[in-house]
Amino acid sequence: MLSRTLVHRGLASALAATVLVVMAAQQPAAASGVTLNASVDCANVNYFGDTRDWYPWALTAAGTAVPNGSLVANPANHAWQFSVAIPSGATSVSISAKCSQGHTYDLTGSMGSVSVPGGISTVTASWRCSTGPVYPGPWVTSCSVQSYSYS
Repeated sequence: MLSRTLVHRGLASALAATVLVVMAAQQPAAASGVTLNASVDCANVNYFGDTRDWYPWALTAAGTAVPNGSLVANPANHAWQFSVAIPSGATSVSISAKCSQGHTYDLTGSMGSVSVPGGISTVTASWRCSTGPVYPGPWVTSCSVQSYSYS
């Protein structure tokens, strides 16, 4: 009787371990045919004549450069709006940009990221980017997500 109980416990433990391994091995749903509708705004606009800082430049979305021909200006808030396809298999999308063309050294800092769940066709998101000096000299543009939605 004791050996039967030990066998049952052993089988139950093996079953539980197998379930945990299978659950841990499952990957998140990946993007397939998902479009990103994005807006990217430079928050620290220079209103004193240097218009090079008005709109972000060197834009990348999901690791790919955004073609200049796909950018639509939104003069009300100095933002670019665009739509790009998110690469198949992506589970998140982020934006990088630079907002300080007036400076010799401009680096890309943090990039806000939006997850891409399975079963959606569109991610609509807005990013806000700010540039500031980093001692002793370069300028860094960091972007953060302001809002996002799925459809």
